[in-house]
Amino acid sequence: MEPAVVAIIIFSITYIAIATEKLDKTVIAVIGSLLLILFKIFTLNEAAGYVSWETIGLLFGMFIIVTALSDSGFFAYLALLIAKWLNYSPNKIFIFFPLATCVLSAFMDSITVILFFASLTYELCRMLKIDARSLIITEVILANIGGSATLVGDPPNVILGLKLGYHFNDFVINNGPISILAGIAVLFYCYMVSRKSLVPEGKISIKELEQMDPGEAIEDKRELKIALGALGIAVFFLITHTFIEKYLHFSLTIPLATMIPAFIMLLLLREKTRDIISKVDFKVILFFIGLFVVVGGLEHTGVINSIASSFTDLFKDNHAGLLSVLIWGPGLASGVIDNVPLALSMAYVLGNMVKFAGVPALSIMVWAVSLGADIGGNFTPIGASANVVACASMEKRGYSIGWGTWLKLAVPATIIALIISNIGIFIKYITGFY
Repeated sequence: MEPAVVAIIIFSITYIAIATEKLDKTVIAVIGSLLLILFKIFTLNEAAGYVSWETIGLLFGMFIIVTALSDSGFFAYLALLIAKWLNYSPNKIFIFFPLATCVLSAFMDSITVILFFASLTYELCRMLKIDARSLIITEVILANIGGSATLVGDPPNVILGLKLGYHFNDFVINNGPISILAGIAVLFYCYMVSRKSLVPEGKISIKELEQMDPGEAIEDKRELKIALGALGIAVFFLITHTFIEKYLHFSLTIPLATMIPAFIMLLLLREKTRDIISKVDFKVILFFIGLFVVVGGLEHTGVINSIASSFTDLFKDNHAGLLSVLIWGPGLASGVIDNVPLALSMAYVLGNMVKFAGVPALSIMVWAVSLGADIGGNFTPIGASANVVACASMEKRGYSIGWGTWLKLAVPATIIALIISNIGIFIKYITGFY
């Protein structure tokens, strides 16, 4: 059997198994990568060459910092502080909680952000006697939109950026304005549709609300301060690393921008170090490594190049059509399958497409795929990891969100966000600002 056929079969089986979510996706990705080596598609050394170690390093550094923030009680403290500042007004909470998840998810793992905000939102809504489902769905939607604004906001961006050579500032400048406009429009839509559910259904216990002290949510003040400092330095390094490399002559690569502050933080925290490292989600990192190898099999055997050639022939000199497909294709696909393998596959396809004539610049295609893959995950409760976490968190409390409720609010909101993204990409293409 031809190596290309073997690579396609292994990739397809791996992809389908991940999409069905019946088995652990990390185990599936690793088995897929091992099968490629077993069937001699490439050697172990060649397989390792297809792993984007820059991506792994960036994620590892950010995971350590976010784990410390979570462990210190930062997210619970922030949510309670915002709620108290808003005087526990349901209407104001509906506006500011999703905005908070949107901003936070631009700089850290949306799963962690939603895990804490969903739980606290449920408790607050229970006390305020209002339905929590619309607010939680809106928080998740805004988190995924916010994640599209930066390099570290969502895993697809990390993959697309580091595989194709784009940095933190590139995503902020190009995706940022579109994400902001999409987020504002979606928040307005969700609020207008859900505002009737914000009327309390019974008498609110003022005493119960007054007993909620944000300060009590902080588990360790010293850890919180050090972790926030590490996050600030990481973001500063991500923004300025090209200038530091050019003018100060330090080799401050993107992975080092997060790993240096992360490990300095671990040194300063001393006795907390072992506990923090034990809570880091290494399964996600292993999943990425396995996935890089599986998709690398398609690149190694020439399958990706063939796909890129066919795609280019189909949309040759039809740039508007191609850019729309690059937004809506990943957008619709991300509603039902994991957007991480999708983004990785598209990174290889885009990288090969620029070898042929008649396609737009690589950068504008990257922004299109990024926005589509990140935002499209909002379509269904299983479209993105944050969605799954929010629904699972509610089910543990006996409070099911349900597919019907999700689709009713999220589908129109996601379509609005993708339309705005499409218009934004067209404007960028026409003006040449990309």
